[in-house]
Amino acid sequence: MSVNPLAVVREFTPRTRAVLAVNAVNSFGGGLVLPFLWIYLGEIRGLAAWIPAATLAVQAGTAVFGGLAWGAVLDRLAPRSVVTLVMCVAGAGTGLYAFATSAPTALTAAVVYGLGISGVGTVLRFLYAGAATARERGLAFSADYAVFNAMTGLGVLVGGLVAASGPGSDAARFAALYLADGCTFLAAGAAFFLLLPRLDRATGPAAPAEAGIARRPVGYREVLGQRTIAVLLATLTLCSLVSYGQLRSGLPGYLTAGGAVGPEGLSGTFAVNIVVAVLTQVLLGERIQRVRRSTVLATTGALWTAAWALVLVAGRQHGATATVTAMAGVLLLSVGEALVFPVITGLLNDLAEERTRGRVNAMLSVAVSTGSVAGPLLAGATLPLAGGLPLVVSLIAVCAAVALVGTAFRGVLPAAADLPDPADTAARDGNPDPRDARTGAPEGAPSADAVVTAPSPKGSAPVTTAP
Repeated sequence: MSVNPLAVVREFTPRTRAVLAVNAVNSFGGGLVLPFLWIYLGEIRGLAAWIPAATLAVQAGTAVFGGLAWGAVLDRLAPRSVVTLVMCVAGAGTGLYAFATSAPTALTAAVVYGLGISGVGTVLRFLYAGAATARERGLAFSADYAVFNAMTGLGVLVGGLVAASGPGSDAARFAALYLADGCTFLAAGAAFFLLLPRLDRATGPAAPAEAGIARRPVGYREVLGQRTIAVLLATLTLCSLVSYGQLRSGLPGYLTAGGAVGPEGLSGTFAVNIVVAVLTQVLLGERIQRVRRSTVLATTGALWTAAWALVLVAGRQHGATATVTAMAGVLLLSVGEALVFPVITGLLNDLAEERTRGRVNAMLSVAVSTGSVAGPLLAGATLPLAGGLPLVVSLIAVCAAVALVGTAFRGVLPAAADLPDPADTAARDGNPDPRDARTGAPEGAPSADAVVTAPSPKGSAPVTTAP
């Protein structure tokens, strides 16, 4: 039976739909400038070669530390104030690039933008995590992934057209793109500031943080002391390394080093990545909610193992055969990427206690960023060796390890977190007396929408928290 994406979206509360809509505009703005920073600073502004490199490095480093700071702030202040401030800082940072005619200006923009953008993903995931039910939360993360990819891709296309053939000088066109990106952030901040109070009143009572309920302060050490969350974050870093971190570094470097795939074929693989990632979420986003999350993680590891094996073969061929094989590998990478990141995001938020949710989402952002940065570093160190063979073999091994971790999680994760709505799934399968697959809890016991059982620090008894 086909799934109607619009019907799925209609299930969301007004707050979740509003966050999706605002993030769609935000993602489009980010796509306008996504590929251009190096070209803009180096070729359009004529700055020394070290300045684009230093700018990207400063931006990435600031984002890591900024993300941790925003997570701590979210656990203390109302999300309405935090999300507005985050969007304003990010908008000011990307807008500053429009005036980056010297190294100090470019580096200042990098610090401000890195600080702001590091909090955007954190606060948006925090808002999605406040959904009314576990099902809505999981679907929201999946929908957000599809919206982000689709709108970012559209932004890249529009940005490319404006940069290549828009009115005015090259510098004016690029500056206009950065200012437009800044305006989308500022518009998002204003929308959240104005809409969130009304939407929260319509949806239900505010979360404890917004209601001003005092909570015992915690730190990142306590979050990482929860073994399941720590292992999930480490696994997420590996997932980011073998997908995001290699798609624009190791994969093109390996495929083009020996002339296996040319520029046209490489462009085709990137098109496959965007299209397949969006279609996977549209077609499977709702269905995947009925599958155990440990199974999704294990399946993704297996898909990625096969994907990098295909890439390995493609790099040893030439012409159309190499291009088709490489595209098949990227297709599998894209399917796994579209499945696993929303699922792990939902799982981490289900395991998180309410008082640590901001920090957990900050660590999630740091894990993805770390993998994205470590990927190019690994590629740069290993691609010159034996034509890149050690790199691809290492990636195959890492993907196989992800599959094993997913399999092991089947016996570790609380049943309510592994399958957020088991009673509904059982009823759908025709079981008149749905029971929890792990605990045998009878019908009428608290569901995953009511409670989430999360492991507490240092191996003590589990802590039951409201999602």
